Amino acid sequence: MNPIPGYHIEAELGRGRFSTVYRAVQVQAHRKVALKVVPSSHLVRMGQRADFGSEFDALAALAHSRVIPAHDHGLHDGRAYLALEVAAGPAFEGASGALDPSRVHAILRDVAQALASIHAQGWVHRDLKPANLLRCADGALVLGDLGSACRQAERGTLPAGVVIGTPKYAAPEQGQGAVAQPSADVYSLGILLHELLTGRAPYPGETLTELFSQHQMAPVPRLPQALAYWQPLLDAMLAKAPGDRLSDGLAVLHELSRLPKGLS
Repeated sequence: MNPIPGYHIEAELGRGRFSTVYRAVQVQAHRKVALKVVPSSHLVRMGQRADFGSEFDALAALAHSRVIPAHDHGLHDGRAYLALEVAAGPAFEGASGALDPSRVHAILRDVAQALASIHAQGWVHRDLKPANLLRCADGALVLGDLGSACRQAERGTLPAGVVIGTPKYAAPEQGQGAVAQPSADVYSLGILLHELLTGRAPYPGETLTELFSQHQMAPVPRLPQALAYWQPLLDAMLAKAPGDRLSDGLAVLHELSRLPKGLS
């Protein structure tokens, strides 16, 4: 790629539909970073600032030990770039099938802590999914990619057919363009909880129509008997109506602490 001024590119770390992430050195600061680069036009189409300013501001406002820190952002030659703390990799890279319940408990606690901080400061992540959970070099799990984050209820109802987030993990109201609320993040975390416990998605629709229909109408799946003690928490996280759902990350932490001792 053409160089970004002030950065020395060492290697490509990953590539998405629009973005490429490089391991790089931020020359002036003498530190290694993960440099995320996308065409600025893509950010504009998503309703964001063309220089990654929206995500940078969100990360700066939401600084927390469970949220990956950002160091710099900018625009060069039609490309936006965002310099992030280097993570060792995706939290679940190489994982397949169900995880041990004690590990699930630790993961859920870590993510709920990050969400509790985000929600307490008046923000909603809006795109919680495995790809946005990263593992740092010291083993800590952190939440990344706040490109879709917004302040609670700062944006009105979206146009029909416009969904912020990833359909597989999006709350029923997200598929209907509802105002962003912390309970939507709780729902997404509930989808992740089911996947971690069972090794499969609770709603396996293959098309957008199937997924939206299942999120809105399909009952919450029943867990195997050996995992039944998780069912009340899963039900409370995957309730269809936002008002029937656990309200935010702090509420998830509270309910998680009530799981039977020695079983989680």
